[in-house]
Amino acid sequence: MTKFVSIVGNGESRMGFDMTPLKLFSTVVGCNAIFRDYVCEYLVCADKHMCQEAVNTVGKGTTIYTRDKWVNQFAMWPNVIKIPHLPYKGDQRKDEPFHWGTGPYAGVVALTFKPKAIFMLGFDLYPVGKKVNNIYRDTKGYEYIKRPVDPSYWVHQFHKLMELFPNVRWIVVNQEKWKMPEEWSQHKNVYQETYEGMAKFINKQLTKPK
Repeated sequence: MTKFVSIVGNGESRMGFDMTPLKLFSTVVGCNAIFRDYVCEYLVCADKHMCQEAVNTVGKGTTIYTRDKWVNQFAMWPNVIKIPHLPYKGDQRKDEPFHWGTGPYAGVVALTFKPKAIFMLGFDLYPVGKKVNNIYRDTKGYEYIKRPVDPSYWVHQFHKLMELFPNVRWIVVNQEKWKMPEEWSQHKNVYQETYEGMAKFINKQLTKPK
């Protein structure tokens, strides 16, 4: 069992936040192009082109999760493995495995460590100032994204994970004025925190007497 897992998306809210201490107190699961700036223990790349860039960039110390549909295409890289199966079956399009994206799958990966708490950073869902809310917008692999992505699938998929694992605390870290979806806030095991609060929490964990 892992006490804490941090899953890191690429929403612009996390710009300026020092992620270096994350791995000192938690297991870190990153999403897509985060590897360009930060070395994660675990990386989820649901898109094949992003997985290809990752295997050409990261070292063997990073485990990369990708879809079973094309994991065999990366057989020569032993650190590339299949994304875990979804913990439920639903009857909606948004419940189908292929319609789960990298972010929600990072939550699935996080749950495999059986953590007490999962911290979600950079999962903004909605645009903040600009149409495309992604730190890596307009860079390689993201050029095709020209308009805001509908977050309804992400909201639903994380809602399912929060519902299915009530003993896991989900702490959504974002800016103070960010509004959490009602689908998430209805759960008693889901909390909201600011980046400032997160930094204080990390410092407290790292300075605890051993």
